[in-house]
Amino acid sequence: MNKIKQKYLSSEAYRQMLVKDGERRFQEWHGAFIKYQKKFLQDQEKRRSSFSD
Repeated sequence: MNKIKQKYLSSEAYRQMLVKDGERRFQEWHGAFIKYQKKFLQDQEKRRSSFSD
């Protein structure tokens, strides 16, 4: 039976991994937010223009 040798991360390496993951999650969220905001603003503009016709 093979024993798997565990590799421990330093606290700094772990912190860097968390920061990198946080940045990735923020970019995903921010991209989705910008897309939603763009659709919302387009809808608002469409509604405004329909009132002025």
